[in-house]
Amino acid sequence: MSPLPLASRRQQRGSVLIITVILVLLLTILGLGTVSLNTTQTRIATNSADAQISFQTAEGVLNQAQTKLIAGDYAYANFLAGDNGLYLFDPAVAPVWTTIDWSIAGAAIPSFQGKSAVPGAYIIELLPSFVRPGQSLKRVTRVFRITARAVGPSGGAPVLLQSTVQLQE
Repeated sequence: MSPLPLASRRQQRGSVLIITVILVLLLTILGLGTVSLNTTQTRIATNSADAQISFQTAEGVLNQAQTKLIAGDYAYANFLAGDNGLYLFDPAVAPVWTTIDWSIAGAAIPSFQGKSAVPGAYIIELLPSFVRPGQSLKRVTRVFRITARAVGPSGGAPVLLQSTVQLQE
């Protein structure tokens, strides 16, 4: 092979070098975009798992509260005191579950933790009682609203579930 004459070498302007730099730059941008997409998808999957676990924990907490209430673990006088997670319903103020600090001991009743970072908790409100039509005035039906709260393993994705329970006396 004979080398290119000097005049021919001067006419080349380094176009291969410029094209190579552009291609390397495009590949770098594509690689960074893929890494960013994978990170975003991992966060989405983690948040979804947190929400699932917090929902399942809140369901368990709600079931535990219902079982204890039906078993008679909470006396009527405790609701009159209005603390330790047992409250009287007051229509003149904001709902209790929106105003209490769920992390303060005594504001809510702690429950099991499950796979969450923090144990779930619940409150029970005594709603106005009533007498069913056709029943004796001595048979009062007490109505309770249970609010259960749980968070996911990362401490986020809080879930609130509510249920009502009617008990006849």
